Amino acid sequence: MSERLKFQGKLYEKNIEAKRLQELLKGLVKSLRDALDPTEPVEQLDRELIVQQAGEFGMKQIELLEVMAEIRVIKRELGER
Repeated sequence: MSERLKFQGKLYEKNIEAKRLQELLKGLVKSLRDALDPTEPVEQLDRELIVQQAGEFGMKQIELLEVMAEIRVIKRELGER
C-alpha cells in the first residue's frame, strides 16, 4: 500500500470520528439547554445532570479538537489545505 493511500485511509477514519464527536456534542448542547430551562427556578434545576453533561461536553470538545488537529496534519502530508 502506498503512503498516500495510507494517509487517505487515516483521513477518512478521522473525518468519521470528527463527525461522530460533532453530533455527540450537538446532542449534549441540546440536552444542556433543556436542563438549563430559564422558566424553572434555579434551585429546581438538576445540578447533577448539568454538571455531568457539562463535564462530558468539555472532554468531548477536547477530543474533537485533537482529532481536528490530526486531520490538519494528515491533510498537510497529502498536500491539501
